[in-house]
Amino acid sequence: MTFDFILRYVEMRPIQSANHDPTATEPHLVDITLREVVELVRIDLPADQMEPLLERGLLPGCQLCPVRQSPSGDPIVMVDGTLLAIRHEVARCLCVRRPGSNGA
Repeated sequence: MTFDFILRYVEMRPIQSANHDPTATEPHLVDITLREVVELVRIDLPADQMEPLLERGLLPGCQLCPVRQSPSGDPIVMVDGTLLAIRHEVARCLCVRRPGSNGA
């Protein structure tokens, strides 16, 4: 499976529940408290900015857990056993779902 295929798949088919309301305000990674596990629903970034995230395992459906903040205030998250530092501007573009929220 090539990276281009994955990129097209992620852009065209974000993971959403059947009752997803596109007008509802979804929480973003910056809204999540430390140690709260959430599921990545959608990445609202252009393809060229999305590519490094996908290469590091940030795919819709993966579990994220903010574990601390960098000295500059950027979130550091645990993704599949790996710590990733994410810029605050990028974290605002990562739509997440809390467990039991049914997609809203």
